[in-house]
Amino acid sequence: MEPSKYRPISLLNIGGKVLEKLLINRINHHMYKNALLIDSKYGFKPQGLQQTQLWRQKIHRNGTRKRKVVLMTSLDVEGAFNAAWWPSVLKGLKDAECPINLYYLSHGYFSQRTAVMTANNISLE
Repeated sequence: MEPSKYRPISLLNIGGKVLEKLLINRINHHMYKNALLIDSKYGFKPQGLQQTQLWRQKIHRNGTRKRKVVLMTSLDVEGAFNAAWWPSVLKGLKDAECPINLYYLSHGYFSQRTAVMTANNISLE
């Protein structure tokens, strides 16, 4: 196995998981309510949209039978979330006129993040 496939397991406490879920749900609500998401993009969207994508592929296949030009691009960016540049995410929230409380909560969540590894009574931050 490639060394890049090995990574430490990082566990987030229950409070952090609840906060993440609430934050994501509220941001998604704002984005959908204000029609700020592009329908043809499926990344980072709630599950269940894969069926829509499969349906569109079927429609495109029908288009090819009628000798129409069809173009489809699909990308899978490995580790996209882990490599996300948080200042850009925050700028996106600001540009989308995300409610200020969600913006500041996200800003605080991304700020001063640390991880602590403890082994054999030795801690490394």
